[in-house]
Amino acid sequence: MSRYIQQNIGKNEELILMVKPHWIALLPPITLLVIALIVTIQHPIALILFFVFLIALISTTINLLTTVLAFSNKKVMCKTGLINTQKMDSPLNKVNNVTVTSGLFGKIFGYGNIVITTAAETHTYKGIKTPEKFRKALTEQIQIFEEDKATKQAIEMAKAMNTAKE
Repeated sequence: MSRYIQQNIGKNEELILMVKPHWIALLPPITLLVIALIVTIQHPIALILFFVFLIALISTTINLLTTVLAFSNKKVMCKTGLINTQKMDSPLNKVNNVTVTSGLFGKIFGYGNIVITTAAETHTYKGIKTPEKFRKALTEQIQIFEEDKATKQAIEMAKAMNTAKE
């Protein structure tokens, strides 16, 4: 489990699902790096291109290793980045919408983009493994959270009414 997720799970909170980016995100920079290496052998001036694609590969690898999306029975948590980090914690009742988009390769290899819209802002996470599973499980957990909240309110109201009768 990600250290960020471990640190942000509170008391009486249970982790439901955690996902990370798909390894396929490394394929484009690796492909470009190999092409740049081949071109560099024929034209040494293309060495600059090789280093640009090497930096892109390193950046993508860091993103792959440092991005995590998770949710518990109470909130959704997301973190991206190593040095320039972005973190999002939002109670489930503040999540307005969860959208998944994926293209042909995403459907074949099982990855896509997840867009989480909260009361405050919209967060987009690209190239995530099993995005439909995450979306479905999160929306189900939001429904359970809302039902539990309504049940607790009904119990409190019944207690208050019984106390008022006495």
